[in-house]
Amino acid sequence: MMSQKDDPVQAALESFLAVVPQGVSGAEKVPLSSARGRILAADVTAGVDDPPYSRSIMEGYVLVASEAAAASAERPVTLQVVGEIPVGAGEAKGLGPGTAMRVTTGSFIPAGDFAVVKQWDVTQEGDRIRLTRPLAQNENIETQGCDRKKGSLLFAKGRRITPADIFLLAGQGILEVSVAKRPRVAIFSSGNEVIPPTEPFRVGAIWDCNSFGLSALVEEAGGAPLFKGIIQDDFDLFAKRLKEALAEAEMVVISGGTAIGGRDFTVDLVNAAGAPGAVVKGVPMRSGKPLVLGAAGSKPIVCVAGHPPEAARGFNLFGRPALGRLLGETVEAPGQK
Repeated sequence: MMSQKDDPVQAALESFLAVVPQGVSGAEKVPLSSARGRILAADVTAGVDDPPYSRSIMEGYVLVASEAAAASAERPVTLQVVGEIPVGAGEAKGLGPGTAMRVTTGSFIPAGDFAVVKQWDVTQEGDRIRLTRPLAQNENIETQGCDRKKGSLLFAKGRRITPADIFLLAGQGILEVSVAKRPRVAIFSSGNEVIPPTEPFRVGAIWDCNSFGLSALVEEAGGAPLFKGIIQDDFDLFAKRLKEALAEAEMVVISGGTAIGGRDFTVDLVNAAGAPGAVVKGVPMRSGKPLVLGAAGSKPIVCVAGHPPEAARGFNLFGRPALGRLLGETVEAPGQK
């Protein structure tokens, strides 16, 4: 099996990410309704115990546990049913020695020496029940805080928030979270043959679809796409437009362009943007020659192939991890790989 050390894609990624800073996008607070897919900018701790009160995990009767500790078929324990604790009620008036109360799944159970007996484990006669087996304290009870205690860590900084996380956050009453700001990602399409899809098609030209697809991928990864237009193979013009984009955005993605007229156009373009310049000049993989990766200062530049499937592949392999670093993503969500 090929090791990471021998994997050219992994080696290129490591070289590239070495010049991409971690967690520089800043933070903002967003409502939970807008939090899916965002990266936590701070740890989130539990605001309440979970569950917030002790409750029954089945239908039956709550009773004093010590009174049922020695119950058996030979020495049954008989108790009077004095009422019920419906779901939503928060008290158990009348519950004490010699008594029991009807409960259902989720019913509140007061703290103390109590247990719940399953309804099919008792014999009911009028307002009395008879137990013929012992019960332990808290049997069939989900005790307050048994899943997590108030103040315990729910999610660590750097986690990408999933729908499952939102269930938990809302259940904790946490309706706002601090997340990393979306890095602005300038997107260029390049090539003399590339035309906007708003123009009539003509032989020899191709409609620009990369700007649309890459914008969607950037947004999915947590960035804010900024399409900066289609640039023809004019080095000086492109270098000027790239510097303007770097002044506005935190990252740049360019599709199309490689060696043009004997000149390593894309590498020179990235180098002209500023140090450290191009750190990866092609990757030994399918359609890997147009892949140029680098940075101008702290701002990564990802140059991918012009062929749409390879543009998407190049972004997913290199652009997405770079965006994750800018966002401070450190905890990978389930299913993200």
